Amino acid sequence: MKLAMQVTDVAGGALVHVIDSDTRRRAEVSRELLALGVHAEIYEDAGEFLRMLPARGAVLLVESSEDDLSEFMDSLRARQRYYPVSLYSETPRPERIVRALREGALDYLAWPFDPALFADALRKLNEDGDRQRRIERVRAEARALVEQLTMREREVLVSLLDGNSNKQIAAELDLSPRTVEIYRKNVMRKLGAKSASDAVRIGIYADLWELPVA
Repeated sequence: MKLAMQVTDVAGGALVHVIDSDTRRRAEVSRELLALGVHAEIYEDAGEFLRMLPARGAVLLVESSEDDLSEFMDSLRARQRYYPVSLYSETPRPERIVRALREGALDYLAWPFDPALFADALRKLNEDGDRQRRIERVRAEARALVEQLTMREREVLVSLLDGNSNKQIAAELDLSPRTVEIYRKNVMRKLGAKSASDAVRIGIYADLWELPVA
């Protein structure tokens, strides 16, 4: 069974984790955040942040090498955690900006920060945290519903996700159509689904069928 990814609460943009090995620059970034009413937590490197894995907040990560973001995001995924992330550096190059956005960064800023761009970056961090939190809440609810199913009921639901009729499900699982009908009714009842499409939607959100969730 897949673990539910934990999504940190940006809490209205009130908490940002600054990961930067340069003590002076890290302090300056923190002061700019505080000036905007945002609390800053500071870390010398990504390893320190990953050891602590704070419960909430967004991340501002300085990029000192092309592998910084990729390794950081891979480490978060391995730990089933999500934080909205923006990068910054003193020498942003177009190819690195594009690469960072493809890796999952929400923004890439030049240091020193332009005040308007910095405020916009913080807004994006907050909005993405809200959006992802809503998605993961729906997924967690769907997984909790699916966990109530027996193994056979789950098999019926998976077959239903493939678009199979009761007769096709019966053939696939070596059951009688009448037995499938009973299992299917149990699935609908336990999921609180009013229709087959409701059950399919819950199954998709529970990751029983690998589809992206918009």
